[in-house]
Amino acid sequence: MKLNHVNLCTSDVIALTRTLVEHFGYRLVDSGIVHGSDDASRFAAVLGPDGSELVITQIAPTPDGSPAYPKGFHFGLMQESREEVLAKHRDLDAAGYAPGPISDGFEVWGATWTAFYCPLGDGLEVEVNYRTHSVLLDGE
Repeated sequence: MKLNHVNLCTSDVIALTRTLVEHFGYRLVDSGIVHGSDDASRFAAVLGPDGSELVITQIAPTPDGSPAYPKGFHFGLMQESREEVLAKHRDLDAAGYAPGPISDGFEVWGATWTAFYCPLGDGLEVEVNYRTHSVLLDGE
């Protein structure tokens, strides 16, 4: 079995798509209005450099301005090295995204990790990380 795609909901489809394309190497493969939608809801589909597929669909902002996602909800994008995590943090910070602090050298599941979380709007966060070899995760 192979994961087909993950759907991310946002009140600003264009902004989230732009972030994934400009800062994470995704490529826009389709966009438009959701077929059969009576409220002209937008969507976009992006393809990652690793072949991962994300579908981005529009949601209305919450009436009281509270986050649409529950606290702690996030998706992770693994980098090839610790240095790439640090560079991505600098890139996102320079672009005005206000990434959180970098956690460097913590151990989980038999691996050493470097990671940070970055808000993307509506309570959605991306975890940018790198991990050393892990026996538990690699199955070796």
